[in-house]
Amino acid sequence: MNKLAQTTIYEDKSHIAKELQLIAELKALHPNGTFPLIEDPLKTKRTSTIGMFVLRPAKEAWNTPDSNALTSMYAVPGWAFNIKGLDGGWLVANANPVDQFRLGAQYGLSDAVMIGSTTVAKEGVGPRGHLWILSHVAAWLKTLYPSMEHDVMKQRAAWQKEGYLSSRKYPAQIVITRSGDAKSGENDFLKARIFTATHADGTPLECYILTSEEGAKKIRTRAQSFGLEGRIDDILIPLSPPGKPGEIDLARVPEFLYQPPYNMRIINHDGGQTILSEFSKAGVLPQMNLTLTRNASLYDVLRAAPIGEKITREAQKQQALATFDTNVQYFFPSSGGKLPKELIPVQIITDEPHDVAVVTFDARKLRGL
Repeated sequence: MNKLAQTTIYEDKSHIAKELQLIAELKALHPNGTFPLIEDPLKTKRTSTIGMFVLRPAKEAWNTPDSNALTSMYAVPGWAFNIKGLDGGWLVANANPVDQFRLGAQYGLSDAVMIGSTTVAKEGVGPRGHLWILSHVAAWLKTLYPSMEHDVMKQRAAWQKEGYLSSRKYPAQIVITRSGDAKSGENDFLKARIFTATHADGTPLECYILTSEEGAKKIRTRAQSFGLEGRIDDILIPLSPPGKPGEIDLARVPEFLYQPPYNMRIINHDGGQTILSEFSKAGVLPQMNLTLTRNASLYDVLRAAPIGEKITREAQKQQALATFDTNVQYFFPSSGGKLPKELIPVQIITDEPHDVAVVTFDARKLRGL
C-alpha cells in the first residue's frame, strides 16, 4: 500500500475557474489529479486566498464509503480542529501522511502563507517552533518521500512559468494581528522563529505582519526587544479602512497583495479559526481545502496517542480526556459544529488507506465559520 497515493473520487468543474496541472512526479502519486482554483487570480486581478485546515469528528467517527462521502460529511455532528491545552493540528491529523503532504505542498505552492498571531505565538516560538514552509513539513516525510521538497519546488517553477505564482523563490509568511498586542501570559508573536530563520540555502524567510494602523504603532514600540527595529518598516503592512485605525481592511487585502511590491497570486491561509472566519465574513475567502479525517474520532485518537513530545505524561493525557467535552473546539460553531451547507464540494480526494478525504470547497457563499 502506498500511503501517499491519492485518487480523485468527485469533481464539479462548474465551480472551477482554473485547474492547475501537476507535473509527472506528483501525478505519480495522484494520476488523475489537478489543483483547482475557485477564483482565477489572473482574471480577477486579486490574490486567491485558500483556507486550509485538518478536521476530525469530536466524538463519533466518520465511517463512510467513498460512494456516500459527498452527502455524509454534512451529517457529522461535530467537526473539531483543536483541543485546548494540546494545541495544533498534530493530534487532529494523527500523522496522516497525505495530510502532511498536502500541507507541505500547499505551503510550497503559494506566494505566501497567512497565520494568525495567536497561532504563531502558540506554535512558532522556541528553537523547535513551527515554520510555515515546505522544507519544515517535508522533513516529516523524509523516509516516505525523500524527494518531496525537490518535486514540489519543480511544480512551483511550472506554475511560475504559467504566471500563477510570482517569481519569488520561496513563499512569504504573513502574520495577521488586528490589535498588534502581545497577549498577557503568552509568548509575544514577535519572538517567533519565522522572523530570524533562514531557508537551507541561507536565504532569510520573507516575513510580513498584516495589521491595523494602531497595531503597527504598538508593534514598532516592541520591535527593538526582538532585534527587528532595523527592518520593522519592511515587515509591517498596516492596512486600515478610512477613519478606522484600529481595524484591518480585510476587503482590500486581495487587491492590495496582488499589486507590487507584493505580487502575490495564491495565498494559503493556515488560520487560526477566528481569523479565517473574519476573512470569510469579509467575502475574501473564496476557497477552502479541508482534510476531513475518517475512521476514528478525535476522542479516540487522543485516547490512543502515545506519551511523547506533545503529551509529556500520563496525567496530562488523562486530564485532557477528562476535560475533553469542555476543551474540544469546533471549526463551525455557528452551525453547531456541522459542515455548513453554504460550503459546496468541488473536488474530493481520498488516500489509499481511506483515512482522509481532502475536499476543495467553493466558499464564496459562506459568511463566517
